Amino acid sequence: MASRRSTRPAWVGLLVLLLAATRAHAAARAEAVVTRTVENMYSAPSAEKDVVSQAFLGETVGILEASGPFVKVETPDRYQGWIATGALSRYATAAAPRYASRGRVAEVRSLIANVYRETDVTTARPRAKAPLGARLEVLDGPIQDHWYKVRLPNGQAAFVQKGDVEILDADSPRPAGTSADLVATGRRLIGVPYLWGGMTPLGVDCSGFVSLVYRVHGRVLPRDADLQFADPRAQVVERSDLQPGDLLFFGRAASKITHVGMYLGEGRFINATTHETPVVREDRLDDSHWEALYQGARRPQLP
Repeated sequence: MASRRSTRPAWVGLLVLLLAATRAHAAARAEAVVTRTVENMYSAPSAEKDVVSQAFLGETVGILEASGPFVKVETPDRYQGWIATGALSRYATAAAPRYASRGRVAEVRSLIANVYRETDVTTARPRAKAPLGARLEVLDGPIQDHWYKVRLPNGQAAFVQKGDVEILDADSPRPAGTSADLVATGRRLIGVPYLWGGMTPLGVDCSGFVSLVYRVHGRVLPRDADLQFADPRAQVVERSDLQPGDLLFFGRAASKITHVGMYLGEGRFINATTHETPVVREDRLDDSHWEALYQGARRPQLP
């Protein structure tokens, strides 16, 4: 009897080798940590191009390719864009510990936490600003009154006020949160300015807003509104069955979703919009502007 090896077509062997090489490349893909508060991601390797998203302090990103002073990266939500090399610190090897991936971490609960060089808010400007949801490494040693000592992604030691953060184990997942938690976090962001591509309390766009709210509560959403609408993991929700925390989608047609907000209950929703006032704000779903654009709702599921 002939062996499998002798009868297998040559192209099968080549495919196996190609898949193995692809997996090896993915496993060895370079990664880096973001060292700035927030950094724009562009559609091409130039700050003159359009912004597609943002990466923020302490976030680990995959590096796909380089072009001049920019690198193409992939964020944890699998979104890709070009970012300035100076905003990143590359990990030396694939085995190097990732930032805030072990030990204790301080997760930012304030919208923005100032991180200082000393345990005094008056002696010097902050060394960094950490946005809501960012995780900072907590250094070993005594914890001073009202302060935690942390290590920033650039390696500098600094101090963050206890009231700005919660101390967690790095390997502990973020609690998924309830509908009430999602609504409360969304309302904390009321008044944050609309910013195309924005992903932090310094500025958000519509899908960046709902992504931020859900990320803080342990759920990673697709980055853009149309991707969130088409997400096969999300449950389709009829208008009569809406619950707080559900995502509402808008556009000229279901095939062209351009906007998303989060339902609050009693016919109201919250969204980052340029309609009338360019901020995060509450609106009514039965308002004529939104009625004309409404295309449906989704309930994101746990990963």
